[in-house]
Amino acid sequence: MALITKNGDQAENAVDAPKIEFPCDNYVIKVVSLDVEGIHTEITERLLVHAPEMDVAAENINRSSKGRFISFSFRIVAQSEDQLSALHRDLMSIEAVKMVM
Repeated sequence: MALITKNGDQAENAVDAPKIEFPCDNYVIKVVSLDVEGIHTEITERLLVHAPEMDVAAENINRSSKGRFISFSFRIVAQSEDQLSALHRDLMSIEAVKMVM
C-alpha cells in the first residue's frame, strides 16, 4: 500500500515523505462502495476485527447524489503499517467496495 507523491514517486522514497508515528490516534479510514443492502454492517464488522477499539458512533456516512455509491469515514487507532495493510486487503476483498483510503 504505497503512497504516491505529486511527482509520481513512492512516498517512502521521497525526501519530504510524511511519516506516520504509531500508534496514531484518529487515523481516518475512508471506504467507498456500491450502496447495497448490508454493506455498512459488513464493512463495520471487518473494521472491528482489525481495530476493535473503533468508536462506531463516530463514523460519517455520505451517499452519492444519484444514490449508487456510499462512502464511510471511520476513525481508528492505527497500530502499525502491517495493521493498515491487512485492513486495506480485507476491505477491498468485499465485492461492493470500490476504494479504501
